Amino acid sequence: MNRTRFLLGGSSLALAVALSAGAADAQGQKAAADPSTQVEEVVVTGSFIKGTPEDAALPVKVIGAEELQKRGSPSTVELIKALSVSSGVLGDTNQFDSRAQGSEGSGSVNLRGLGSQRTLVLLNGRRLAINPLAAAGAGIVDTNILPAAAIGRLEVLKDGAAATYGSDAIAGVVNFITKKNFKGLEVGADYRGIKNSSGDYGLNVTWGQVWENGNVLASVGWQHRSKLSVADRSWANRPYLSNPEAGWSAAGNPSTFIPLASSTNALRDPACAGLGGFAGFSGLTPVCYWHYTPFDNLVEKQDAVQAYAEANADLSAKTKFHAEVLYSHTDVPDWNTSPSYAALATPTAEVAPSPALTGRYYVPATNPGLIAFIAANPTVNLSSLATGASTTAPGSIFGFGALDVANRPFGIGGNPKFGYGPSIGARAFDAFRVSADLSGEWDNGIGWDVALTYSQEVGIRTGYDTLVDRFALALQGLGGPTCDSNPSLPGIQGTPGVGGCMYYNPFASAIPSNAITGQANPGYSAALANNKDLVDWFFKKLSTKQSSRLFVGEAVLNGKTSISLPGGDIAWAAGVQYRRTYFKADYNDISNALINPCVNTPDFGVTTCTGSARNGPFMFLGVGTPADNQSAVGAAFGELSLPITQTLQGQLAARYEDYGGSTGSTFNPKASLRWQATKWLALRASAGSTFRGPPDPVTTTTSVTSLQGILGVFRAVDIFGNPNLRPEKANTYNFGILISAGDLRASIDYFDFDFKHPIVAEPVAGMVNALYPNGAAGANNCADPAYAALVARFTFNGSCSTPTTSIARLKTYYINGAPVKNSGFDFTADYRFRDVAGGDVTIGGTATYVQKYKVGANVVEGITVEKAFDAVGLLNYQTTVVPIPQWKGDVYGEWNKGPHNVRLTVHYIGSYDDQRVAPFAANAYKDTTGAGVTVSAGKTIKAQILTDLSYRVFLPWNTTATLAITNLFDKDPSYARLDLGYDPFTGDPLGRTWKVGLKKKF
Repeated sequence: MNRTRFLLGGSSLALAVALSAGAADAQGQKAAADPSTQVEEVVVTGSFIKGTPEDAALPVKVIGAEELQKRGSPSTVELIKALSVSSGVLGDTNQFDSRAQGSEGSGSVNLRGLGSQRTLVLLNGRRLAINPLAAAGAGIVDTNILPAAAIGRLEVLKDGAAATYGSDAIAGVVNFITKKNFKGLEVGADYRGIKNSSGDYGLNVTWGQVWENGNVLASVGWQHRSKLSVADRSWANRPYLSNPEAGWSAAGNPSTFIPLASSTNALRDPACAGLGGFAGFSGLTPVCYWHYTPFDNLVEKQDAVQAYAEANADLSAKTKFHAEVLYSHTDVPDWNTSPSYAALATPTAEVAPSPALTGRYYVPATNPGLIAFIAANPTVNLSSLATGASTTAPGSIFGFGALDVANRPFGIGGNPKFGYGPSIGARAFDAFRVSADLSGEWDNGIGWDVALTYSQEVGIRTGYDTLVDRFALALQGLGGPTCDSNPSLPGIQGTPGVGGCMYYNPFASAIPSNAITGQANPGYSAALANNKDLVDWFFKKLSTKQSSRLFVGEAVLNGKTSISLPGGDIAWAAGVQYRRTYFKADYNDISNALINPCVNTPDFGVTTCTGSARNGPFMFLGVGTPADNQSAVGAAFGELSLPITQTLQGQLAARYEDYGGSTGSTFNPKASLRWQATKWLALRASAGSTFRGPPDPVTTTTSVTSLQGILGVFRAVDIFGNPNLRPEKANTYNFGILISAGDLRASIDYFDFDFKHPIVAEPVAGMVNALYPNGAAGANNCADPAYAALVARFTFNGSCSTPTTSIARLKTYYINGAPVKNSGFDFTADYRFRDVAGGDVTIGGTATYVQKYKVGANVVEGITVEKAFDAVGLLNYQTTVVPIPQWKGDVYGEWNKGPHNVRLTVHYIGSYDDQRVAPFAANAYKDTTGAGVTVSAGKTIKAQILTDLSYRVFLPWNTTATLAITNLFDKDPSYARLDLGYDPFTGDPLGRTWKVGLKKKF
């Protein structure tokens, strides 16, 4: 008999495979189809104690490879997103939410919606290094590096498990376990068809060999995802007045100009509407709203490779050796974003032609674009900055020059550096992990296990932004790499427009067409187009390389005592663990705060920054400070298995961890009971405490820049680390009922998390709303002395009292946030009907009902910026919580007959509300006349019901074919008032897809 023990957190955790959704059936059918991988008995112990019973003392969901195949072999992200217990999953692109930025190309698990960093992810029961880029390095494990072709099963513990695994297991544990005793060669390929996409496809090869005293397994997998543009989904491309939040910006190109001769009036570039922009108002400034999200992707082009190998050997009758190695590479080569970012930072005095023009983007009368504009527009319609009233004036009013406001270098027409398309950055991840253990048993019956694990992941992120002073110089004809006629002197010494000195043309005459729709610009002049060498000079690449490393050494002893209880002997386990983590961040010179801290550093050598210049030399993105952090944790733990009676089993576990320094130490006990009340009814209960120390990336003093909406305007939010963070703690409780009667399997579990001091980024919406409680146009707290420290968090290019036109960026920190109380119910049920239509029919489902998710009040700089609230049923945008639908689940029906399996699955996600007030307030937005417009759609994100159909058949010659149709009825994701028009944490943007797969075993 083959007997495999899997470690899955907590204390006595075992849940028989039969209690998982179809897992018992999976083992039987797989055994019949594939004898070489037969496992006659699988014991999911969840404990370091040998012989722990198969019944579950804690809630565990088990999903085998067979089960995954019946579901159509979903990707890891798709599988995790579908789990009813998981909310707020990273994996789909979402560059407009700080909780997801940097995660393109990676995946995560987020049990209970408590944060992906609070779910411990394991491979074969051992840890992995965190993703150094995801969510500003919050401590998330990248599930996309895992070797999907080698995975034999997935186990999900839905309860805190610090007593066994220590830090990070606050919300639970997900353990990916590789195939065991695999023999032969297996080759698989699949293709997924997606509308408006070239599709997703992959190849994998797995080989294994089994000998009398050992076995080996090797697997290589490759997956390709094709890009899916936002422009290819109509639901993501709504008009401005339908969804002003869905990727519309007032800072654009075409932009707005103020004539120096009449500085109380402004002009929207007349080409705005003809190029597809929306002529609207932002306050009293006429602007050209333009749609930037069509330049982005819903799915980024991605290639990923995972290579995995393991070896197992019996060194003697009682000594075993195991070793495994994993390498993974993920490449996102064309990360698309807006052609350029908004001009949030302002030029310095060094580039101002006069003191009065310091901090302004000045277009002189000599600029060829302005000269052509005056010639083409003998009369212009100006709008008063005081009243909004329209005034007709001669075009020559711009003859003394103009100010370029509400602007960015490139918008509707795309960026000439990238062929008049989006700005293109990249993401890349390399992961490596090696683990080995030696286990055995002494003659006295005491078992032992010693293991070493080393894991690392390196992430590289690149992007582009505009150098502020260089762009200002280019407006004045002093741009270009060879403009400086006297390089020995600081600054630019050339003559405007002469020799290597070039002008940048900010007017629509430099735009060939709308880069998305292809709509031609009749006013375009090739002679006035912006020179690519000029663009290369002021539009520079930012690059960061961040790495995380983890070393774990651990040793465990286990055995039985001589003490007997009515149910049997008391068993025990004890062990020690040492973990050391490392985090390092490096930046290229232009984005390194130690080299280029100020706007005027690159060209003028200034290193003492003032005003908005302190964020580095770029218009939008901030610079970073190199970091090199490390920490160490020592731990000791123990367990007791107490067979109190034949029907009552108890388990005690405790763990002590010492972080040292200001983090300190923790002691986490846990107790669980399981009572077999009747033959068909069992009860289980557990209570324990969990703990998580602050991860290395968030204890640095460096920052990352996120892109977020502030009062309806796209702005930069800098998130800084905090070396003074305290650990976060939680008490967890679970009570469950298990039913096993004939062909019925069911369970109901109540869960409760009492969470204190969570490590979170300060809530952006709360900080903004505290300062501007009545929105942008209402009364504010700018002049209140009590709010002075909060006001200092904002960088203004003007006055605090005019936020939509003057807010440049917001500074936030990681903090120990408000307490969280989370509770609810998990439901599972499966029933098999035998001999139906010549086969067996199984129906079942899982569901999670979140009863409460109460978040305490958050305080920033002495001000309550976020009142206590219940996050259940809310979008929770720019708060410390991900979207939390109250109901989430699925039901399925499955028919098996011989080699055929058909499954129909219906997924349900309940509706939830966007709790923001400002976007839905009366007259929150202006139309072309300046009249107020109210938008109510999207206040409720409607319930989502998606249907999947899959078919699997065993063919001759050891060949298996699968066909899966997801989103059978081609439902659009529920509309949300967000940049992409839907909630990427929850919804699916692909529409109906079909997937075919073939697997051949030799």
